[in-house]
Amino acid sequence: MTGKRSYRKSLSITFGLMLFCVGFRLAGQEVYTVNPDYPVQPLMEKLLILPDPDGRMDWKEVYNRPSYEFAKREKFGKNLQVSVVYWGKIILRSDRGIRGWELHLEDPLINTIFWDRSNGKVDVFKVVEGTLEKHSKAGVDYPASEREIPEPWALNRVGLDLDPGEATTLLVRVTSNSFGYWPYFNLSLRHPSYSDYHPVNPSNIVFLWFVLGISFITLLYHFLMWVYTREKIFLWFSLWLLFCTLTQVMTVGLETKFLLGEYPQWRFTIWLLIPNSMLYTFWFFGRAFIKSKEKFPLLDKFLLALPLLMIVKLAITILYVHFWDPLILNTDTGYHYHFIIFFSVLGLILAVAIAMQKDPFARYFGIGAILATSCTLMGGLWSLKLIDPGFEPYTFGILIQIVAYSFGIAFRQQQLRKQAAENQLTYERSQAEMQRIRDLDEVKSRFFANISHEFRTPLSLILGPLQQHGPVGTGKSVALPARSYELIHKNAIRLQALVDQLLDLSRLENGAVQLKLQQGGVIKYLRRLVYSFESMAERQNIGLNTTFPEEIDNAWFDRDKMEKIISNLLSNAFKYTPSGGTVTVSVESEKEFVVIMISDTGKGIDPQSLNRIFERFYRVEGTEEKGSGIGLALVKELVDLHGGQISVNSSKGRGTTFKIRLPVSRQLLQAGDFQEESPITDTTILPETVQQAVVSGPSPVLKKEGQPLTLVVEDNEDLRTYIAGILEQEYRVLLAKDGQQGERMALEHIPDVIISDVMMPKKDGYALCHSLKNNQKTSHIPVIMLTAKAGQANKMEGLTQGADAYLTKPFNSDELKLRIRNLIEARKKIWEQFRQLETVLVEDLELTSLDDRFLQQVFQVIRARLDDELLTVEDVAREVGFSRSQLHRKLKALTDKSTNQLIVEIRLNEARKMLEKKVGSVSEIAYSVGYSNMSYFTKSFKEKFGLLPSRVGLE
Repeated sequence: MTGKRSYRKSLSITFGLMLFCVGFRLAGQEVYTVNPDYPVQPLMEKLLILPDPDGRMDWKEVYNRPSYEFAKREKFGKNLQVSVVYWGKIILRSDRGIRGWELHLEDPLINTIFWDRSNGKVDVFKVVEGTLEKHSKAGVDYPASEREIPEPWALNRVGLDLDPGEATTLLVRVTSNSFGYWPYFNLSLRHPSYSDYHPVNPSNIVFLWFVLGISFITLLYHFLMWVYTREKIFLWFSLWLLFCTLTQVMTVGLETKFLLGEYPQWRFTIWLLIPNSMLYTFWFFGRAFIKSKEKFPLLDKFLLALPLLMIVKLAITILYVHFWDPLILNTDTGYHYHFIIFFSVLGLILAVAIAMQKDPFARYFGIGAILATSCTLMGGLWSLKLIDPGFEPYTFGILIQIVAYSFGIAFRQQQLRKQAAENQLTYERSQAEMQRIRDLDEVKSRFFANISHEFRTPLSLILGPLQQHGPVGTGKSVALPARSYELIHKNAIRLQALVDQLLDLSRLENGAVQLKLQQGGVIKYLRRLVYSFESMAERQNIGLNTTFPEEIDNAWFDRDKMEKIISNLLSNAFKYTPSGGTVTVSVESEKEFVVIMISDTGKGIDPQSLNRIFERFYRVEGTEEKGSGIGLALVKELVDLHGGQISVNSSKGRGTTFKIRLPVSRQLLQAGDFQEESPITDTTILPETVQQAVVSGPSPVLKKEGQPLTLVVEDNEDLRTYIAGILEQEYRVLLAKDGQQGERMALEHIPDVIISDVMMPKKDGYALCHSLKNNQKTSHIPVIMLTAKAGQANKMEGLTQGADAYLTKPFNSDELKLRIRNLIEARKKIWEQFRQLETVLVEDLELTSLDDRFLQQVFQVIRARLDDELLTVEDVAREVGFSRSQLHRKLKALTDKSTNQLIVEIRLNEARKMLEKKVGSVSEIAYSVGYSNMSYFTKSFKEKFGLLPSRVGLE
């Protein structure tokens, strides 16, 4: 009995202790009863918190810890410690149960930028009667795929269901985020319809999005500008804007939502890289903005050193965080913000130094940099909690810089465009001046070339006859033939007229010419002056129509100046009017003026040249006819000297009309030197162009048929006749007055040599030489260029076109004849050597020149019909595209054989070759080379080779 009592007593004591322990546990952890009628229920009063300094506890260990080890939230101060893991414990019971509710950990930093937000990791363990029923995750440091409710990521919340009457223990584990912001609980239980306990975005989200939008749009614009211009300033500004934009992306939380949701471990490293990169790219942009390397070399060294120092510090910080895992407190790795302040002070000093420069770009950037570094300095102090400016200095600083430097770049580009426009204007002016000088030099060069041509041609016609008829020894008299004397006299007068024109133009330019006015019958004088051109009109087969009014009484005019004006205009009219055309002179009187109109039916003047024909030294392109090109300039100066007007109207291909209006009243000619009236006589001296006389010369083709044939192509009639006179004793001579006629005559007659001038109408000497040398019918003909263009470049151009010799005026007649003789002899010697070759081998040679290919073609035609005894010269000519006479002249020039002789020679050479190879009998071979008469074949073969065909191969 005693034993039984003892057993019962010990059992009751044990049971009582168990009840005491359970009661103590229940008494230490109050149960929170959830009433579903209240959609929002705060839980912090019932929450107990347990620190886990090492972060090694699991839910079971925490669950089994006694309640007295836990404490209320108030025991831990304002903020929990960043380096400590915390566990929260609460027991919930609902009599009716709940479904789809959410457990929230409400963020105390609801109005800060997004990288401050959220716990690092949140683990919620739902335990029922010691059994884990559910493990939910939240917090930014968990990948989005692991979070029960991934978005919005800044809100820490999980789903929660409670069965009716069941006691559920919730264990909540929280850590600080990677940016070093303290963990928090702030538990609340919420119905799904009340899950948004506060706005996800901070109160200043509109401003943050505004700055983000401004950053992105400005970035896009300046990046496209860099793509277009490739200027460094746009590149560096775009890079700076890129980091500004990415920084704003982080402030509104987009990087975690779209980029780093699955890689939260990189958030802080990316944050270190992006916002801090704004600092050094800003100074690189500044270097490009003010071009400090070019303008301020010493200051540029500091501008380069500061961002490089920032890059080194940033690299060290990233490596330190990545490999040493230091304690991060509110984004500070230790001395991060101290360095921000340090760099800001250095930047502020540098910005002041830049702003003190006199360069407007440097001053603008310096002032902007002062504002920027000031905001950064304030931001550093604000981050260290040393000041509270009342606004977020970093974001405001970004906005100020974007606005300031966007305007700054626009201002800079405007100034550069303005400067570029000024430089371009200066450049264009200098280029225009240079072009004007080049044009003037070119025009002067062309003028002097033309005037040289005009001087050299009469000099040739003066010196040539003198050299021909000069005395053999000293002290002997010279007797010139009448023809030579006439030629010398005529060209001496021509030289005098040219010199007078040049002197008149020079005196007019210097203002040294005055009118010498005389009173008289101006209409009578003009009529006599115009009618003096009748002989020229008749000689050139040009009609001359005139209209004159009644005489003007008391007219005052300068006869010499009037003569030069009318003579120059009429000379030009006749010069450019073709045979069969018409020159019309119409004179009208208008009170105190006389109006003279001179029209022609020539080729006209193109509109581009029409406005420049009165300019000094200007000559219309393509007018290579004789003339110095100063006549119209002289006419314009003389008309201006009278106080008159001159105008021109021209249509290409229809002709030209010059209209002159000259005053003849004494009141309108105040500048003149008035003299007594003198009668107009018939002794008026007219220009050389009016007094041309035809010098008798040789007929178109002279002398015997056996002499070499020369073609002289020269637009000056006197010189053409003079050259013909030099050559007529030794050569047959053909004459052509321009390049087109010369080419036509060369193709028709196939001369042995061609002598051509360079400056000619219709087709100049260079074009003529090029055409002849590239035509198979005339490519073999030697060409001698005879011209006044004596420059080395002119010679090279002529030789390049294929000319065989180049002589300048005035030339020596003996030298000309020697050149002709040598060219003909050299051509003969070349083809003499060629004729010694077996012509049957010509077709096997690689021939390049036109003459070589021509011979090859002829030989191929003959060999193709070698067995045809009816082959004629006409057949060969037709096959190679020549006339019979052209083919004969060409072959005689190249091989000194006629076409028949060449056919016979090729037949016999082929026959001998076949006989030597014994390819058949003599009669068979004779038939195969076109001989049907054996006796004639034997006779021809023996005459050619000196032995009978039957003896070939036996001797």
